[in-house]
Amino acid sequence: MNKLCLFALMMQCALYAVAQQNPKPATAAPQTMKLFFEKVYLQTDRSYYNTGEDLWFSAYLSNAKSTSLTSTSNNLYVELISAKAGMIDNKIIRLDKGLGKGDFKLKDSIPSGWYNIRAYTNWMRNFGDDFIFQKRIYISNNLAENASYTTRTAGQTATTEKPGKSIAFFPEGGALVEGLTSIVAFKTNDQSGNGIKAKGSVISLKGDTITSFQCTDAGLGIFAFVPKAGETYQVSGYYGTEKFSSALPAILKKGMVLHVVSDSTSIKASIGTSEESFKELAGKSVSILIKHGGDNIYTGAFNITKPTVSVTIPTKDFTQGVAIITLVDQLGRPNCERLVFINGDNKAMLSIKPDKTAYKPREKVTLNIKATDAIGLPARTSLSLAAADALLPDDGGNLISYLLLQSEVKGDIKNAAQYFDPNNPSRLKQLDLLLLTQGWRDYLWRRIADSTVHVSYLPEAGLVIKGTVREKVGSKMLPDMNITLFGSNFSGDKLFSTKTDQNGQFFLDGLKWYGNQAIKLSSKDAKGKKGGWLQIDTVAKPPVSAFLKGDQVVQPAIQAEMSKRFDYNRKYKFGDSITLKDVDIKANKSRNVQMFDQTLMTFGYPEQILDVKPADYSYQSLEHFLLTKVNGAQPVDDSDSIGNEGVTFISNGKKIRPRIKVNNREELVAERLDYYSLTMDQITQVKVQHLVDMYSKDVFVISLNVKDGALAGGANLNLINTNLTGYYTARDFYSPNYSTAASPNKDLRTTIFWSPLIKTNEKGEAQVSFYNGDNPTRINIKTDGITDKGTALSAKATYTVQ
Repeated sequence: MNKLCLFALMMQCALYAVAQQNPKPATAAPQTMKLFFEKVYLQTDRSYYNTGEDLWFSAYLSNAKSTSLTSTSNNLYVELISAKAGMIDNKIIRLDKGLGKGDFKLKDSIPSGWYNIRAYTNWMRNFGDDFIFQKRIYISNNLAENASYTTRTAGQTATTEKPGKSIAFFPEGGALVEGLTSIVAFKTNDQSGNGIKAKGSVISLKGDTITSFQCTDAGLGIFAFVPKAGETYQVSGYYGTEKFSSALPAILKKGMVLHVVSDSTSIKASIGTSEESFKELAGKSVSILIKHGGDNIYTGAFNITKPTVSVTIPTKDFTQGVAIITLVDQLGRPNCERLVFINGDNKAMLSIKPDKTAYKPREKVTLNIKATDAIGLPARTSLSLAAADALLPDDGGNLISYLLLQSEVKGDIKNAAQYFDPNNPSRLKQLDLLLLTQGWRDYLWRRIADSTVHVSYLPEAGLVIKGTVREKVGSKMLPDMNITLFGSNFSGDKLFSTKTDQNGQFFLDGLKWYGNQAIKLSSKDAKGKKGGWLQIDTVAKPPVSAFLKGDQVVQPAIQAEMSKRFDYNRKYKFGDSITLKDVDIKANKSRNVQMFDQTLMTFGYPEQILDVKPADYSYQSLEHFLLTKVNGAQPVDDSDSIGNEGVTFISNGKKIRPRIKVNNREELVAERLDYYSLTMDQITQVKVQHLVDMYSKDVFVISLNVKDGALAGGANLNLINTNLTGYYTARDFYSPNYSTAASPNKDLRTTIFWSPLIKTNEKGEAQVSFYNGDNPTRINIKTDGITDKGTALSAKATYTVQ
């Protein structure tokens, strides 16, 4: 067992002992806890969608300082976020051994535009947005009722806050120094943040051209420059035909410069010292520090014996990824810093080979997958695979580029996978240039080192239920109350118990259930007597993170083809297409109802609002009132598993219990049976709504306005019977079988095949088969995975349908 797994196991044993069958007090997080870090990556089947389609994803949770899968957290929160930070949908995904899967049904009500998929664990929230995964996707909605909204939104996007074109300069190591040769990297951007071609010159105050430069199509470039003492310089150039001028960074009169060249075996560092600095440092010791993942992986010292000193550092045992090199003088002061990529000699391979290069529509495709480790031996690998129409552009990223690059250096990195493509002979030079220009100030581990980490969120071994117990009359919290939880449909253990702490709070963790399930929660004192007012806390607010803005323009040809498929699929309801009812659900924020665990939507059903009058006080209880005056309210069956109190409503021939809100306070949201025993003189208004959830399932909500203190004397406040939503159960991807007679309807699927979890055998091999659709096109296959030894792998393949 490696150290990380051992530590994770010890952590889980210490933190989750509260969720046991014997009562134990909840404990706070240890103040001496050693920090660990996680990263998460989601592979999606594609990055462009129509409303009504399914978005499929697989999840990988890794140790943030390597690419090994980790089991430090079992809960993954995945959210679909709009550009205005509105949550469109969310899931709790169960992670087992670092792997998970899920999907989103993209509702008709979603307007066209760019959206973010966000994923994180509870533990990641301790570090702000440093480890939160975000991916940008585009959703198109071509329904007639959304056309005007889409046009208006697109027009607004085109005119909002776009600065002019710019160029920025980044001296290697941090600064320009008089008399020393420096490498200066630069980066250009257009109004949308995309790189643009440019050329220019460094010109002295006398008008002499000192050096000239030009950049790549990505807007990146580099030049060498020796600033002279007492000289002033200006930059002049062109963005295409548009003239610009700019200033260089400040030039120091004395100091040190650092130049680094790396390959698969070593880092070669050249340190230059100005004349004045050499006088101060001659014969003294200077250190080179290298950090990776926040850890010090190398420390070396040398004496300054001449103005220019060269050092070679072997990297054989260094972990692959972005590292920071710091040059420190004899007083411990950092003089130069520089990001570098430790490439290593990782030759692990993942390959995908279709059994043919070209197929007919609806013909069977067989893919042969092979994974090998660094020395060519078979590698057991967990991977996910998507085969989608090449009509849609690739997002240019994969598991490797995210874990090793995109998650380390913040900011939009275009086509990040190119820096890890073995078929790109210039990839290492391009990657080095990217690190020089993207800026070490945004380096992940530098930000963590510069901030104080306060542990407020614990890693989760399972689902969590927490809350409080207080006096029925008064506001005093009750410590040492025995809390018992029963979940008849939980996976594994059904019964859990704990005690409230000195603040009357309880905490149950390590729970496991899927979907919406009934729970029973009770509170008793030390003598076993029922007591206290038991309450469940509200769901924690999601973290705040900046929205990744989409600047690409979706090509009209792509929009037209996607719209054609959308309209056809909507009519014939084929495959992964529209499965909602024929009546579209139009989201109206002002009429949405926010519940404890989900947002419900109106669907045109009339709501009943009943103001309670003195004449209604004659009803025996709220239950009696509802059964008498509310349309559709029916008594509970004697066989009901929750109890025989309350009311039900009919949905698709079955009786379902309503959800309940009290004074719009979410902490009181639950189908608590004690509410039904309230007398009507304690209630001022009853509202009954017939709503639908995101899957178009009926949900009935009873909202009560009650008087102050109405619940204080309730007989059953120590009991809660409610339904809570647990882990999301991922749906199965629809893959037709054309070996037998098939429907004459056209198969216009855009995602041809999706598998979230494929495992290679002892030979490192796996095989999958599926059938093509009817579109003559090229199919792109993308695979991401992690071996059982912790190596991230990615691969691509293509074939044509003709």
